[in-house]
Amino acid sequence: MATTSTLPTDTAEAAAARATDPANDSQHIFTVAARSLRDCVELLLSLKAAMSAEEREERQHQQQHHETAGCTNGSTHGLSNGHSQTSPPNPAGKSMRDIHHMSRSASQEAEVGTDGSSQHQEQQQQQQQQEQQQQQASQRTADRAPSALPKAITPCKRSEMYTKPSVLACQGTIGKHVRHLHDHYRLLLSTYPPNKNSSVSDEWILDYDRRSREVPMETDIDHAIQELERLQFILQKYQTPVDPSTPSQTMDITVPTNLLQPITLQATIDPMHSPVSFQTTFGRELWFCSLHAVHHFAMIKVICGEFGMALTEGFGLAPSTVKSRLHH
Repeated sequence: MATTSTLPTDTAEAAAARATDPANDSQHIFTVAARSLRDCVELLLSLKAAMSAEEREERQHQQQHHETAGCTNGSTHGLSNGHSQTSPPNPAGKSMRDIHHMSRSASQEAEVGTDGSSQHQEQQQQQQQQEQQQQQASQRTADRAPSALPKAITPCKRSEMYTKPSVLACQGTIGKHVRHLHDHYRLLLSTYPPNKNSSVSDEWILDYDRRSREVPMETDIDHAIQELERLQFILQKYQTPVDPSTPSQTMDITVPTNLLQPITLQATIDPMHSPVSFQTTFGRELWFCSLHAVHHFAMIKVICGEFGMALTEGFGLAPSTVKSRLHH
């Protein structure tokens, strides 16, 4: 199982430095971006743990089923070797006329007893109805109460959650959302001119629409964890021997420390027209990738809830939303 790297926590001195130095404060975006990737890794690790727990439960259930089946077969075998049950014989010495007379007498006695017990039966029925009404009322109250484990709207095994299309989220999957948010980080870092054997002074052109689709990380949760961790380490260390666009190769990926490094962003704003260009900066796009990831975390949270898996309350909340809630 892949493991996540713990990001260094801010000390009081670091927080004070950012409060007095805007440059240090803006550099904090590297930590925020790396943290968003780490949050995604931890989500996938939690999903893997749920898969393992489900697999153990299935094995235990199968084992119990086999044991029960073995006991049942043994009991059936024992009965087959025994004597079969026979119906009791007619009373000896009684003619059919006598037997008919005895049956009619018993029926008459039962009719007499029915009048005496009818009132008792009605009381029992009323009591049962009252108990059923109380149970229904309790169930309605329980249904309205919040639950840490939501009922699955779409039944789904944990082993299928990563790739199962969502009914509520436009047939999206957790795997596709993970690949999508990862692609934005990957494209931002891999298009930095020095990473393309160009000079720092060359124009930095970025196009998020050149994303990868139908790639292994959409269906392979272990591969997704590995790729997310690679980008996380890049942002933590600014430079690491990893090529996020070609995992099989290795090269130095350089991350600019100048957040004001200019970028020409090409974007498709209308499918019927050619892409348009905007001027932006590395810092602004790194912030966008981080906020964009949170948006997809919210979509993933919807999918997990649909499949009956609860996530933490803060997962998928934008920083501004968290800040607003802290002040209210």
